Amino acid sequence: MSAYITSMTPMTDEECLLAALAELGFDRSKVEVHANPVALVGYAGDRRQQTAHLVIRRQHVGSMSNDIGFLATETGYRAIVSDYDRARYGQAWLVRLGACYQQYLAAKRDRLAEEERRRLEVERQRVVEAQRAAIHERARTLGYRVEETRDGQTLRLALIKRRY
Repeated sequence: MSAYITSMTPMTDEECLLAALAELGFDRSKVEVHANPVALVGYAGDRRQQTAHLVIRRQHVGSMSNDIGFLATETGYRAIVSDYDRARYGQAWLVRLGACYQQYLAAKRDRLAEEERRRLEVERQRVVEAQRAAIHERARTLGYRVEETRDGQTLRLALIKRRY
């Protein structure tokens, strides 16, 4: 029976961790995702006391291997790898996994920042249009005519009232 060794990782984003695992050969069909941690299974089919939220079952790891797990904690996922499997999935593998994770995390942050920038731009345009409509309505009630000119992102409104 192999002992499990746990290693803390700075990985906190499940989506990015799953993408990094896929890049290292464990696509989504090979990784179980659980809301509550489940027991890992040893090479002989025995349930272990170690539990994890993300589990790569032993049949995907190697013929004589144990499950590999990732337990979600407040500070990041804790990698749980048996002593037997550390030869292949030890510190060097975790470093590669961490590097892949960082790439996916950076791409996700860029994507989210771009989505936020777009959302803010749409909101800004909505506010400008609402203000423009309000000015037109108020000017009409006061007897003014509104002339609009645009210069790039700048909108100028001129209120004109003819007196006879």
